[in-house]
Amino acid sequence: MHIFGSMKILQLCNKVPYPEKDGGAIGISVFSREFLRAGHSVKMLAMNTSKHYVDVNTVPADFKNGIALETVDIDNSINPIKAFIALLKGESYNISRFNSKEYANKLEHILKDNSFDVIQLEGLYLTIYIPLIRKLSKAPIILREHNVEWKIWERLAVEEKNTLKRAYLKILAKQLRRDEEQAVNACDGITTTTVNDKNILISTGCKTPIAHIPFGIDVSRYVPTECTDSNSLFFIGALDWLPNLQGVEWFLNEVWNRVHQALPSVKLHVAGRNMPDSLKNATYPNVTFYGEIEDAFAFMKQYNIMLVPLLAGSGVRVKIIEGMAQGKAIVTTSIGIEGIECNYETDVMVADTPELFTKSIVSCMQNPGLAKQMSVNGRLFAEANHDINKIVQNLIGFYKERIAGK
Repeated sequence: MHIFGSMKILQLCNKVPYPEKDGGAIGISVFSREFLRAGHSVKMLAMNTSKHYVDVNTVPADFKNGIALETVDIDNSINPIKAFIALLKGESYNISRFNSKEYANKLEHILKDNSFDVIQLEGLYLTIYIPLIRKLSKAPIILREHNVEWKIWERLAVEEKNTLKRAYLKILAKQLRRDEEQAVNACDGITTTTVNDKNILISTGCKTPIAHIPFGIDVSRYVPTECTDSNSLFFIGALDWLPNLQGVEWFLNEVWNRVHQALPSVKLHVAGRNMPDSLKNATYPNVTFYGEIEDAFAFMKQYNIMLVPLLAGSGVRVKIIEGMAQGKAIVTTSIGIEGIECNYETDVMVADTPELFTKSIVSCMQNPGLAKQMSVNGRLFAEANHDINKIVQNLIGFYKERIAGK
């Protein structure tokens, strides 16, 4: 074991972390890159799912070769029949969709042919492979809890207005909670992106050592610039992630008319991968829907105030950290800012009702000095608290502790 030198890390992922456009991909790849830059060896086995399929030939050679990327094609599309069968069996369909013989076979070959100091699971859905890992490796298994998954679905259920759908979401949350509470105790170490998630795990019976490791970015890649359209608002986020879709729909239906009445010349720009037709074909005044865009940085630079209207979720909203680093004034909700230990009203604006969300937007638009100061404060906060170099040093320190513990 290379306890005091470079380490050999195996990353197991339920998606290929490229292109680096959404929080999930960025949250994985930024750590992979920093591991390499710090002199550690990284091997990645990623599921190439039907939902987030990537032509591996488009992955940059320096990244693909640096992390020795291998992929396994997996059809994880939602199958109503399989979902119903899982419901009858009391199984978590969220997790079983990622159970693949092909992935298990590839993992088995890798573990037989290589030794690792740490095996890092990128999220709950990889924990189904823990029994196989235990048979073939003595390396500590570390679960990176990007989110407490059951908490997301529990919050989605609370906000759902359809009675049948709300009942189903509650069942999914209950099943996920049962499986997640078992999974966290099957690992050798856990990292969470927020203190709140760490406290949730501890309060629900987790006995595994936990470290709070914030999300990090390479702040130097983000350069604050003046937007080209100061009379604008924008949202960007993956719209195949249900909390994002729910939040955007809430904003459009409950908030936008209020904003439009108060600021009739202001325009809203909405971008996101896998945008449903219900949004693509929607006709809201002064709103433009883009679907997936090629360059998220360029999109964010064009417009003024960033909106993150989340009503459900867990973990950290990567786009908020990116927005801060890029010098954007941000209006979000309590759940949106959860896990980001910044100062409300000075670094970001936080509002949880349509009335307050509208008021916050109007204040930013009518007071450019306020928005400018928020953008400066947010940038300073990102530099001080989410620099990936410092964060990875802390993560490696935790890994060395777990190796010594094994």
